[in-house]
Order: sequence, then C-alpha cells, then structure tokens
Amino acid sequence: MFKYEFVNIKVDWNGNPKENPEEIIKKYAQEEWRLHTFAPLSSTTGGTTDIKLIFEKKVIE
Repeated sequence: MFKYEFVNIKVDWNGNPKENPEEIIKKYAQEEWRLHTFAPLSSTTGGTTDIKLIFEKKVIE
C-alpha cells in the first residue's frame, strides 16, 4: 500500500516556478518520499499556471 502527497508550485507570468522544484524534491526525498509525477497544470488560455508534484511512499503495515 502507498500513501501520496500533493504539492502545487505556482508559476509566474513568464512560466517560471515561484519555488525551486529541485529543492522540494530533495526535501521530500530526505523523508523517504519518491517523486511519482511532475505535471504542468494549464488554464483555459493554454498557459501553465501551476506545477503539480505527486510523491509516494510505501506504507509498512
């Protein structure tokens, strides 16, 4: 069984993330999370508004 964490990173008007995705990934990796998905989210105008990071961790029962 796995559990998941979802992180949204806002993107500015130029398409640059307002937070450093690599730093967020490293932080979660230290807590034994694995990056599952890195997906851009877009608005109806086609521009990227957010980046969604999805992390997973195996749950030991």
